[in-house]
Amino acid sequence: MKLLSTLTIVMIFPLFTLLSYGQEVLPSVSRYQSLAESSVALSDCWSVFGNQAGLAVVNHMEIGGSFQNRFLLNELSTRAGVFVLPVQASVFALSLYQFGEVPFRQEKFGVAYSRYLFPRLRFGFQFNYYRLFLAEDNRSIGSSGFELGMQYLATPQLVLGIHATNPYQTGIHTRSGKFEYPSMIKWGVLFRVSPEFWMTTEVENDFGGRLIVRTGLEYAVLGKLFLRTGISGKPYQLTGGVGFQVKKLYVDMAVSYNQHLGNSPSVSIQYRIR
Repeated sequence: MKLLSTLTIVMIFPLFTLLSYGQEVLPSVSRYQSLAESSVALSDCWSVFGNQAGLAVVNHMEIGGSFQNRFLLNELSTRAGVFVLPVQASVFALSLYQFGEVPFRQEKFGVAYSRYLFPRLRFGFQFNYYRLFLAEDNRSIGSSGFELGMQYLATPQLVLGIHATNPYQTGIHTRSGKFEYPSMIKWGVLFRVSPEFWMTTEVENDFGGRLIVRTGLEYAVLGKLFLRTGISGKPYQLTGGVGFQVKKLYVDMAVSYNQHLGNSPSVSIQYRIR
């Protein structure tokens, strides 16, 4: 069984990496997944996985966790956790991503900082530590990188965002070569059509000339139930999901459909500590 799992990863991972070119290998949380990963202009505790500038709006301590079954394969599943702590005018956050199972596992640990620089301008920064488990010699090796982003409130209805990940190429040297983490820049907008209906669009570039466009829609029903959908390409991907709030507890569920590899369901839970 262990041999079969190893062979599955060896065969699937190159295809998965090819289809994820220009994206992080570690997927995002459920709300962002349901919006086709269009998150650069969004602001909540999950901004630690999108654009850290959005953390500046958080004014209560929050904790959350997320799980995604990537393409319905346990070997490609992801787990994520976040803890956000506002301190006066600043917001700090700790995050963890874990992708895959042994013998191939990637992890990312993040420490983020965010605040308002001006009433309409938010800034965020995150230091990352990447760790890769190597099955051939049963050990883990790591590397570091960083992310930074800004959000500008142009009007009460329009938010502009920009975010860069690993502006310099970050990688881990292995016996078989250098495993490189992607360098990306994203910019986009959030438009509040009405208090209940939001539309977000962003463009991602991997510093190599390739552009990916993503668009997501979110509709709030009575402020407690959220309906979401999105589309991105290439490769083309359709997404959808729902979210609901029960007092201090928030639950999001999402599914994305990849034209080559099928469905990826996920669930995220967030609790606000007042």
